[in-house]
Amino acid sequence: MSEQLLMKLAPRLNRLDEGAYERAYRVKSGSARTAIHQLVADLLDSLGVGYRENVPVPLARGIRADFRVNNAYVFVEPGFDRLQLKRLLASKVDCVIVRKDSHRSDRFDHGIRVLGLGEEGDLQTIFLDDPSFNFDYAHILPKTEKCSVMHGHTSSVLVEVIGKPIEGMVVDFARAKQIVKDAVKSLDHKLFINEKYVTSVGPRAVSLRFETVHGEFAIKAPKQTAVLMKGEATVENLAREVLTRVAPEMPSNVTSVGVYVYEGLNKGSHILAKLHGDGANRARKKP
Repeated sequence: MSEQLLMKLAPRLNRLDEGAYERAYRVKSGSARTAIHQLVADLLDSLGVGYRENVPVPLARGIRADFRVNNAYVFVEPGFDRLQLKRLLASKVDCVIVRKDSHRSDRFDHGIRVLGLGEEGDLQTIFLDDPSFNFDYAHILPKTEKCSVMHGHTSSVLVEVIGKPIEGMVVDFARAKQIVKDAVKSLDHKLFINEKYVTSVGPRAVSLRFETVHGEFAIKAPKQTAVLMKGEATVENLAREVLTRVAPEMPSNVTSVGVYVYEGLNKGSHILAKLHGDGANRARKKP
């Protein structure tokens, strides 16, 4: 929650620091050291979120956080030495780092990074867009007028991979391309349908029955050609389906994966997922 709140600050932070003269920033408890400190406080005040400032971190002797929001300790542009970082990691408290990064991907990048303790800000993005990422599928959306009739699409996938470069490379393009191709191949020429419509599953076939806006629909489909989804077979859920096949295969230096799925021309869906946590790391490939 604290990270989501802080991210709302990002587009405004750099504008306040423009200029070549010294500025003073005021917050409810007095003066703030930088514009980022001020904006963090202003945002929390405006949202009615309770916080404390200049708070000592338990089990991390001599270290004080700029803000405490619920149980999270927020550090604004900290300059930890190795011993302090070791103490914070050993304390196992929930820490959030807010800082500026001089490296920006383009002119729309505000340069503000919100990181977990021990994370680096020098992330880079690669994207993969290839004709081999095209696939055909059929689906039914029972509650819609037009799409409640079984029909098909030719779709394409674009994938973005965000991570910390190792020897200048986020992930080998050849390896990433094969991961995406395997995911797309597993979905090509399949019927996508909500799993809640399944009435029976046999060794070789799956039976489906449901009401549409045009009446009852029933079909028996080969099991190997059906993809049962947790939700309706929309392009939004299809993007999520591709993500679940791509993300676990990425090396552990990859922090986020984004998937675009186009349903025909000029329309589609995008999903971006952050990969973190011990469980996620165990499930993913090592470099």
